Amino acid sequence: MRVTQFQTNFSVGELDPLLRARTDLQQYQNALEEATNVLVQPQGGIRRRDGLEFIYNFDASFTDFKLVPFEFSVADSYMLVFVVGRIYVFKDGELQANINGTGNPYIAAASITAAMLDELEYTQAVDTLILCHEDLQTKRLVRNTDTSWTLENLPLSNIPQYAYAFDTHQPNFDITPSATEGNVTITASSVTTDTGTAQAGGSDTITLKSSSSFTSDDDPNGMFITLTSGTGSGQTRHVEDYVASTKVLTVYPAWDTQPDNTTAYKVEAYAPSAVGEYLQVVSTFGRARYIEFVSATVMKAVVEVPFFDTNAVVAGDWESEHGYEDVWSNTRGWPRSATFHEGRLYFGGSKSRPNTIWGSRVIDYFNFDPGTGLDDESVEATINTNQLNNIVNVVAGADMRIFSTGGEFVVIQSEDTPITPNNFLIRPQTRLGSKPGVPIEDLNGASVFVQRQGKSLNAMQYGSGTASYQIQQISVLSSHLIKNPIDLAARRTTSTDEADTLFVVNGDDGSMSVYSILVGQNVIAPSSFTTDGDFIAVAVEIADVYVIVKRTISGIVNYMLEKFNSSITLDSATLRTNITPGAPANSINMDHLREIGHGDGKTVSIVRDGVVDPDQVVPQNAATITFVSPATSDFQVGLNYTVQAKTMPTEPVLASGSVQGLKKRIVQVDAILNETKDLTINGKQISFRNFGENVLDSAVQPFTGVKTAHGILGYSATGQITIGQTVPLSMTVLGLEYKLSVGS
Repeated sequence: MRVTQFQTNFSVGELDPLLRARTDLQQYQNALEEATNVLVQPQGGIRRRDGLEFIYNFDASFTDFKLVPFEFSVADSYMLVFVVGRIYVFKDGELQANINGTGNPYIAAASITAAMLDELEYTQAVDTLILCHEDLQTKRLVRNTDTSWTLENLPLSNIPQYAYAFDTHQPNFDITPSATEGNVTITASSVTTDTGTAQAGGSDTITLKSSSSFTSDDDPNGMFITLTSGTGSGQTRHVEDYVASTKVLTVYPAWDTQPDNTTAYKVEAYAPSAVGEYLQVVSTFGRARYIEFVSATVMKAVVEVPFFDTNAVVAGDWESEHGYEDVWSNTRGWPRSATFHEGRLYFGGSKSRPNTIWGSRVIDYFNFDPGTGLDDESVEATINTNQLNNIVNVVAGADMRIFSTGGEFVVIQSEDTPITPNNFLIRPQTRLGSKPGVPIEDLNGASVFVQRQGKSLNAMQYGSGTASYQIQQISVLSSHLIKNPIDLAARRTTSTDEADTLFVVNGDDGSMSVYSILVGQNVIAPSSFTTDGDFIAVAVEIADVYVIVKRTISGIVNYMLEKFNSSITLDSATLRTNITPGAPANSINMDHLREIGHGDGKTVSIVRDGVVDPDQVVPQNAATITFVSPATSDFQVGLNYTVQAKTMPTEPVLASGSVQGLKKRIVQVDAILNETKDLTINGKQISFRNFGENVLDSAVQPFTGVKTAHGILGYSATGQITIGQTVPLSMTVLGLEYKLSVGS
């Protein structure tokens, strides 16, 4: 029995082997069992993937990389390559030299270590790139010119406070609020103070003068001591404890410089470091946060719980809450992630506060002053659920989106309502969790992320029908291609011949899983990219896709920056298209594909004026590849890669039922092609040359139409068609019609 089948498109891409028996699925008919080094086009065809143009060789000096795109203007965009202690700047594929007049081709970044690169996060606004890692004091990288860049600590002010060592005291003086609510002043009275020269000091103690005015153990507790001269001068600390009999006063935190018997001091009710602390009335009502130091007896405060009245609150009826520290510091760690959203800079998570998010004042991006809680002042919220939610990344979309190890959260906003301190509420949406270190990419309003264990690729997007955020599992039909992802980038379509593309770098085998996505048509078509080596990192600069590739040459590891180029059909390739008429090119140096003193280099393929020359080995000495004949218009030299697309096991729809158990033979294949120069079908070479004089010395002309393969021998249990190539030339297959013989 013979039947004719027609696979009109390959718009499902490579299908998970676990779906091998699901011939009932509509997707089965448009899928491939294998799609290696091909890209699915939005119209449904497959083509040979773009080759990789060689840009720069980092050799073995560095092993950890982070690619960060930086778009300064329409005319000026860059690919930044972060390595240990350095940032390399590439513009239009060219390394910028003599950065900041140092003579070096990189920005010095001594504080960036190898351990930081995997989870280094960033966000950009205009000429400033903000860099975040929990062990790195938050940096900003400012572009001045192509070769002038400033890397410095982000000038944060009014850093949020948190009571890491929460403690309370009942200071031995009275306080009087100027009003019961709102912005008030707090005035201390009946205060006993002390000044003098210390008798001695310890790491967190100071022995006051022998005639100290403090005669009771409780007298100075909760007050502030400032060292006014002598050893340790300028330090202010909170009084934690006092022993009147010995005059020993204990402070918090410990001294930076330990005082001694030359140190002069003063102990007063208030000091500037009281800002951020709280007072709590315990006898009636009232709670306020100190926001400004006025004098040793007067503080400005914002009321959080109204006072009962404006009468004096006597000592013993109120307490001070202290132990507050900057939430970001070398001691407590730094923000993990950042984004700009509706006029604020947001930080998501930190080393010591992993589930908290902070937003700056409006249009005052580095100022986190909470003030009195006005609409334009800073905001703060903490995710508290029944599981661990360490924030991995924050993303600005229609709403603020927060990705954590435990789930996905959103700060829901109506269309005309901005975020304010009063409505900054974090709501849970889904509970997949995100993998640290893998970027979150925006694609047509959806936030694409990798699941916490690296098992799936997902998109979170608002669903108007449910009025909530939902998860679409992008990799649900291709989970076998997700192999411990370590990097992710999205390239948005620039023409009707392209789809939106997601590039996922797999840590397990160094491959890339590449998804062609056409949202309007519900098309998600994956394929696998491989090369002679391992993909390490990926990033997209506007429309250019850059990768770091680990290549081993004569036993020596090299790390190369390369860029996908639609004019190239080879990897790690050198391309030249502007050969001067009358001055042909006879050779090319391929130094990056050899290792001096370690034997010959890589075997390279050569395409010269559209003609494929025999492969050559890069010699270890001169590293020069000499062409068979001079190139007069263009050439490319690089590493070939395997192209293979294999159809699913055939399952024709017959009245007699399934043919799974029957032998099958492909009798004839009619391949519908576009601009194709080389193709094999089930190992059978398809001819693209016509007979004629000197035909082998001329370029193969691209063919559009139908090519037929006859005489395909052999029965099999599956009746599949395998598309491949023998030489690195263009190939686009739009569909396959084939005659299938089915026998018992």
